[in-house]
Amino acid sequence: MTHSTLHRNALASALALALLAPLAQAQDTSAGPANDDPVTQVDTVTVTGSRIRRTEIEGPAPVQILTAEQIKAEGFVTVHDALSTLTEAIGTVEADVSWGSHTPNASPLNLRNMGPNRSLLLVNGRRVADYPLPYGGQSNFANYANIPAAAVERIEVLTGGASAIYGSDAIAGVINVILKQNYDGDQVRVRGGTSTEGGRDTWDLSWAGGKTGDRWSLTYALQWTKRDPLFGRDRPEMDDADDAPYSSWNPEQRKVGFRPTNGLSLIDLGTGERLAPPAGACERFRGEYYRADRLTYNYDTDTIRNTGQLCGMSADYANWLLASGSESWSGYLHGTWDFENGTRAWVNLALHDAKADWSTSTPYVSTDELVGGDGAFFDPQVGRANLLAVRQFTGFEVGGQDKLYNRNKEQSWDLSAGLGGTFADGRFNWDASIGRSRYTVHERIAVVDWDMARDYFLGPQLGVDAASGQPIYALNQERWWNPVTPEQYRQLGGMHSINEAASWVNQAAFSVSGDLFEGWAGPIGFAAILEAAKQGYELNPDPRGNLDYYVQNIDRGGGERTRYSAGVEFKVPLLQSVTLTAAARRDRYGDYEAFDDENRLAIGSQSETTWNAGLEWRPTRNLLLRGTYATSFHAPDMHYLLAAPSSAEQRVLDPFRCIDSGAYLNNNCVADNTEVFYPFDVNRRGTPDLQSELGESWTVGFVWDVMDNLSLTADYWSIDLDDEIRDLPLETILRDEAGCRTGLTIDPAVAWSNPGGAEYCATIESRVARDAQGRIVAVETGPINIAQKHVAGIDASLRYRLDTARWGNFVFGLNYTNLRSFKEQLYATDPNPERRDREIRSKVRGSVSWQGEKWNWTVYADRIGAVPGVRYHWGADRLDNPGGCRPFPDGYVPSDSLDGNCSVPADSGNPNAGQSTGRYFGRIGPAIVWNFNVGYRLTENARINFYVNNAFNSTGWNHKDPYKLDYEFYNSRLFNPIGREWAMEYVFDF
Repeated sequence: MTHSTLHRNALASALALALLAPLAQAQDTSAGPANDDPVTQVDTVTVTGSRIRRTEIEGPAPVQILTAEQIKAEGFVTVHDALSTLTEAIGTVEADVSWGSHTPNASPLNLRNMGPNRSLLLVNGRRVADYPLPYGGQSNFANYANIPAAAVERIEVLTGGASAIYGSDAIAGVINVILKQNYDGDQVRVRGGTSTEGGRDTWDLSWAGGKTGDRWSLTYALQWTKRDPLFGRDRPEMDDADDAPYSSWNPEQRKVGFRPTNGLSLIDLGTGERLAPPAGACERFRGEYYRADRLTYNYDTDTIRNTGQLCGMSADYANWLLASGSESWSGYLHGTWDFENGTRAWVNLALHDAKADWSTSTPYVSTDELVGGDGAFFDPQVGRANLLAVRQFTGFEVGGQDKLYNRNKEQSWDLSAGLGGTFADGRFNWDASIGRSRYTVHERIAVVDWDMARDYFLGPQLGVDAASGQPIYALNQERWWNPVTPEQYRQLGGMHSINEAASWVNQAAFSVSGDLFEGWAGPIGFAAILEAAKQGYELNPDPRGNLDYYVQNIDRGGGERTRYSAGVEFKVPLLQSVTLTAAARRDRYGDYEAFDDENRLAIGSQSETTWNAGLEWRPTRNLLLRGTYATSFHAPDMHYLLAAPSSAEQRVLDPFRCIDSGAYLNNNCVADNTEVFYPFDVNRRGTPDLQSELGESWTVGFVWDVMDNLSLTADYWSIDLDDEIRDLPLETILRDEAGCRTGLTIDPAVAWSNPGGAEYCATIESRVARDAQGRIVAVETGPINIAQKHVAGIDASLRYRLDTARWGNFVFGLNYTNLRSFKEQLYATDPNPERRDREIRSKVRGSVSWQGEKWNWTVYADRIGAVPGVRYHWGADRLDNPGGCRPFPDGYVPSDSLDGNCSVPADSGNPNAGQSTGRYFGRIGPAIVWNFNVGYRLTENARINFYVNNAFNSTGWNHKDPYKLDYEFYNSRLFNPIGREWAMEYVFDF
């Protein structure tokens, strides 16, 4: 391997050796140049963002590096825990508490607020299979929860466009997880801990090691990790609706409290009254239900009405997932063999197996599903029509709360092998590899069979009531008002809906790199890459879902596509102190094969050429000025293209018929007008003719070694994305179909503006199917290329190291990101105001570590900047902001008009008539977390560590949004519900 001198000062050398060991290994120290500074020689290495080996750690594009030891010292157990604190990961992702999450057990990242599907995950420089289930039911993405932390050597994070090096997805950046290789020795770590608030224990056991010989090496790692999931019942401060902050309560809630949730009730839909449960019925459920009066409050007349009694749920959100947990096994094996001719062979195997429980609302039955229609039936026993029965099942009656939870089982494996060597007398390195990666998810969702439940609780239909036209059923009162047994629960269909999903990628690559020739200012570096891959996924939801029982999410689709890629890269020294890098790449995605091709149009190919250029200028030995420009692209996610129809009936306003009938002129487009407000099928399916999203990005910054052991970096970055793929909302399709056909909106005072011309209108009108009478039969929603986005900001970092003979060694690190601009348009004709204030504007992470002879400690902190509260007033650019005004003392919130003053008209009859309140501009946060750990070396081979994470117990439930009425009551972009955690760890080397 070629060696050269690293012309940086002592700090740069120290950082290089610390961050890139074992790839960058210290050579002997020799006399320096005229000033006698020491010079360190290191191996050439490949750093993420370039395929050309180089001696300088810093290059034209900023790369953040997290080492395995840094991850452990800062208190993190998993790869995702550490990466989620990166300041570059300033975007938010769907939280565990989110209702309707399609991926409750996955851990995505959102670099630069560009979305989880627009950054690329590599493991040892190679792509891995996507998470099988689509994010939000729409896009593919990478899961960071299945990477074994015990096998990690370091993680390199490049933020910005890198498609010219790595191809699709690298719009916001690349995260390259480098696993251990050429390891010698063994280390066992045992760690156990718990949350001081209860409800969450954690365990981690790992063994990492390796053996080396003259011509071979074997590196291995095995890890078992267990984290208990956290549910609402584990946090009494947020397990019920009345845990919402009092300032968010409306007038009725302040007057009579929160209406009890229907745990067990029988309702007369005609009068709104509840039929009282028999005496003692609610109490039979061992505290899961309580007897409650259903009170309503009329604000205009200041009167309270008791609509009857029911068995209300004691805690509305007791079974809802707050923080995911899992039990997982991970294994890793990497072996090498050196042949006598200098060629090296390698093989790599990674395995992951995990299971996790999650839940939102536990299974229930309602006559909505059991008898059809609006759920109303006639019961001759009580002599009433319009009855609706609702029943939620509890853990007590089915044999334990865990019987009602859903469970995901996941498995992934990645097998690859390759050869590498040199040619042309060692001037060039070559590498060839093949591999296959596969990821599967087996999802079990607790459900109740509607037919069996109807037979159990209602019995056979006894006819049709002549007066009401409703079906006649005699509700079995004994069964309805008493707990079932576990055996009875199974008899009425208590079981699981089974959903299967899989994704895979087969790939091969050949690369070559080296110095072409000696240029006027140094050797001309060169690299080239050829790649071929076949990628696929398949979703197999339970075919009975939402036909025989309720399932929250049903996603269908699947298929395969091929990719062929070729790229080149050059590194050209222009002067002794100036270096130019440039790269170009061509990617072609095509040869699609849909697994469900019913009524599917032909899918074309996407071919994109991207390029980048970077410039490094070192005017002095301790200063680097740098800049890059890059184009990038994101090929349409396979689920955007290949999603099979997923249907649901919805009752929605038809704007076209509203306008066409003239009803909009007298404001008669209301829910009881069945001519304009009626049910129809809404289908989501993939869009075959999508084009790639196109991006461009640039950075400019510097790296300054201020003095020995003190380094400062700062970079300005900007990313633009065009032709962003978005799912068109149903309301948008219907609004614009009416606008395209009539030129009007349903509000005569609001003009309609065509956002995309004739081509857009043709697309929109084709998505709405109508019958001969003009009524909607079905609407197709789905993705189209439509939006554009711009983000820009500043990254800065500071590194300092102080070594003392007496007091030990100190290392200080600080990273900072500030989002300076965020703009996003759905249509090119839309306004494009600055929306930076809506997002997380800044993140900071930093740590101080000390190492003594036997003791060591680390203090780590991160800070996420404040975001607007839910009632923040946005003015003319509020974009459907639901509030903006502060409430009156009775809880009434005046309308937030664009030019008003949050006032109530004097002639309104409202108790607050003629008064006004101020607009609300409150922000929530910032969120600050501190981690501490201290360690002690017991012997030469053994040590113990003590960790306290989130030492000051900063949580969502002690930082609630004052006006967030709905669950989870706090801003989940900033906070989590876990709270303080502590752990003990034993480490043994042998």
